[in-house]
Amino acid sequence: MLSSIKHFVEKMNLMIGYFSGLGIMIMGIILFYEVIARYFFNSPTIWAQEIAIYLFIWTMLAGAAYTLQVGKHVRIDLLLIRFSRKTQDILEFFTSILGTVFSGYVAFQGLHMLEATLKYGKLSATPLRMPLWIPHLALMVGFSILTLQFIILTGSKFSAITGQDKKESEQTC
Repeated sequence: MLSSIKHFVEKMNLMIGYFSGLGIMIMGIILFYEVIARYFFNSPTIWAQEIAIYLFIWTMLAGAAYTLQVGKHVRIDLLLIRFSRKTQDILEFFTSILGTVFSGYVAFQGLHMLEATLKYGKLSATPLRMPLWIPHLALMVGFSILTLQFIILTGSKFSAITGQDKKESEQTC
């Protein structure tokens, strides 16, 4: 059952990772358009910068779990590589627990922020008057998915520490 949940979360992260990449590409196109419109045609848009910011928020927050899944999150390898594999796994286990707690807390606070935004119908203070639940939803969703990925990482590091991953691979051979 746990492996099917892990497989589902990893597939979801991969899909979101592709959508994040697409969002970054669209953001680049929008900003390129804005530069051309502003500096070559002296006709800036009122929407490009705000939409690009919202795309940036969504792509960075939603893509964070995929980044963690593929091991590309920022970490201090300079110190970590000096330890044995077992010590590295133990350190990564504890940092994964901290990451789970932190991400879960931010997701929970994001939920409260989203509820307040919806309750009061907050809009951006720009000409677009964009509903602010859109970027606030990104915070809650992104950190919820990141929490799931940290839980999976914590479990895999626990298995590595206790030697369960070796036992499982031996049983499948």
